[in-house]
Amino acid sequence: MEHNPTQSPQKVLITGASKGIGYAIAKQLSTFPSEFQVFGTTRNVASLSEDQKLENVQYFNLDLNDPASIASLGSELTEIDILINNAGCSQNGPVEEVPLSFVRNYFEVNFFGLLALIQTYLPHMRKQRAGYLINISSMAGVSPVPFSSFYAASKAAVNALSYGLEGELHSFGINVVIIAPFDINTDLPQDFRTSSTSEYYPLSSQVKSARDKGLSQAPSPTIIGDLVEQILRTSHPKSFYPVGKNAKLKFYLIKHLPRRTVAKLTRKMFNIP
Repeated sequence: MEHNPTQSPQKVLITGASKGIGYAIAKQLSTFPSEFQVFGTTRNVASLSEDQKLENVQYFNLDLNDPASIASLGSELTEIDILINNAGCSQNGPVEEVPLSFVRNYFEVNFFGLLALIQTYLPHMRKQRAGYLINISSMAGVSPVPFSSFYAASKAAVNALSYGLEGELHSFGINVVIIAPFDINTDLPQDFRTSSTSEYYPLSSQVKSARDKGLSQAPSPTIIGDLVEQILRTSHPKSFYPVGKNAKLKFYLIKHLPRRTVAKLTRKMFNIP
């Protein structure tokens, strides 16, 4: 996208913009107010301190688990040019034991809420024959980590949706992009759902500790903010961007090694026998 100085700034909506990856994207784009008019969402705008608020960013309340909240946002902010679906939740727990009510909540936030926003804002993009839809997914959606299976499944659903949309929207000039972080140092909490009495507890705790350590040593979210800016300055971006330390190599290996080999390497990474 090349900006014409005579044109109005492109309207950008970033979900989950008060911290982590969303904050980094909002901070990067808001430094170009003549090019991007940035709108960010958070669950409760009133709870944000002045230090958490970015200059040149307008904030809206949004709870992706609440259809009424999504509808309210759509009525307040009726048209955007760029949608960046970033907000989400993570989990740690065995498939056998996590209650279905929690699983449905993960999908409501990570997939169905995202889908609702896409359906809200695509009509305007389609009518103007231009737009960017950027979904922040995860490498877990390509190769799941044990005990984060529901999170991985929700991100795999986002990937499949994005690839389908790519075909549906190409003729209307809308770019669909997946950004798949592989260990980025954010404050996205893992919802730990393993009982201390569970037979899975030792392994689940071990995996969580290893993931927490890896995330603490991972790159800053600013690399994704920089990447998003680059994407928005590209007329024909890639469909999929793996991001993080050695992410491109890891993605290549995941795609080309036998699945059994990838599974074995994953278990070895977390010392799972």
